[in-house]
Amino acid sequence: MDIEALLKLDTDRWKAFLKQRVALEQTLQLSVCNGCDHCGERCTSGFGVTEGEWADVKDFLTQLPQEECERLSQQQRTLPWPGAEETGATVTYCQFRDMEKGHCSIYPVRPTICRLFGVVHWLPCPIEAVTHYPMEAVSVWNLYREEKRKTWEEWQEEESRSGKSNK
Repeated sequence: MDIEALLKLDTDRWKAFLKQRVALEQTLQLSVCNGCDHCGERCTSGFGVTEGEWADVKDFLTQLPQEECERLSQQQRTLPWPGAEETGATVTYCQFRDMEKGHCSIYPVRPTICRLFGVVHWLPCPIEAVTHYPMEAVSVWNLYREEKRKTWEEWQEEESRSGKSNK
């Protein structure tokens, strides 16, 4: 199979996955989440995202004003671990977490893992407001796990090695 056929296969598989993810999202009880950001307290660095999700985030960031990107990039994200400050333990939050405003700066294009926080049984709602966890989430997650994923930092490093620009 040539490279063109492989790329089309990957694209078709990703489109099929996104269709299932959207269908799952339509079954989620998100009305209890309006105005809540307790899941956001779990937004730490080091989780993997797909190349498609990385590309969506990059595109989204090009639409933000430059001063907003600079404001976000200057925020301190390595902080004492909540509840364990006296031990010196720290946590590093996701680079897209707006620490000042207490929300996700890329929310409209957030990755699948972020979309599942608080609404699936293995990433439950931290304040127990969500009462129904759809079983379809398991099959969507299993499809997602088949995709090649890297951390934000790994995608950035790969991009800078290849000489591609990034905002």
